[in-house]
Amino acid sequence: MPVKTILLPLCENDTPGPVLETALGLARRFEAHLDILYVLRNPRHHLSMANLGLSKHMREEILRVAEQNSSIRAEQAHQLFSHACASANIPVVESRVGGGVSAAWQEIAGQEDSILAVRGRLSDLIVLPGPIPVAPPSAVAEAALKSTGRPVLIAPPSPQPTIGTRVGIGWNGSAEAAHAVATAMAYLQGAKAVYVYSCQRHQHTEPTPEDLVKYLGWHGVNAQVKTMEAQDPHVGEALLAAAAEDKVNLLVVGAYSRSRLREMIFGGVTEHVLTSAEIPVFMLH
Repeated sequence: MPVKTILLPLCENDTPGPVLETALGLARRFEAHLDILYVLRNPRHHLSMANLGLSKHMREEILRVAEQNSSIRAEQAHQLFSHACASANIPVVESRVGGGVSAAWQEIAGQEDSILAVRGRLSDLIVLPGPIPVAPPSAVAEAALKSTGRPVLIAPPSPQPTIGTRVGIGWNGSAEAAHAVATAMAYLQGAKAVYVYSCQRHQHTEPTPEDLVKYLGWHGVNAQVKTMEAQDPHVGEALLAAAAEDKVNLLVVGAYSRSRLREMIFGGVTEHVLTSAEIPVFMLH
């Protein structure tokens, strides 16, 4: 699937610099349009229970300061965005005109997960700042994976200007893994090296890793199989170790390979990858 629209949702709790650099690098690579959606949270919805016993005047003062700080952080993030686009010679546009790389900034008030669940559905790729917390689970990540139907790229805390020249695939033969691979084909076809990582314990009966290599060959992708020897709960750790050894800069995995929603998103291998990966992770429900 060609990548022409990328969405990066941000809020005041995020550190925007590294993930912004990663998203701009992706936009340049695919000559795509990058939308930055900065969500301003209503401080009234996050007023601490400890503050509810204060006088009305004190609560209003707390809210006033919170709104002021929120506006300051939003302006700082906007300035960082403008500077990054100028440094990268990426035009900032109000609306899509013609082709080529471009970017836009929008601020909107509300709940980030609810907004992302709707706005993300018309994006070719959603970029989220990582690592993704799992205790408690991230509502934003769950909305992106569960409610949009779009692929999600988890960006690590350090900037990633180069993504997808060496791609690893976490393969277990599941429909989720196959869906992720097919959707990531634009990355795979542009990669210099592709590795298919398989653990015998987590491999479904079919298709095998060798079947996947043959399938990728029909799409002009030359891949090689690497079998990992690992037992639960160390498969995720082994997967990241193999990717590091091969200098992979994009890991493709399928989410939701178990029965219950929380387990499917945040259990086992997926949980370890989300919380520990130091490379970008491409994931799809």
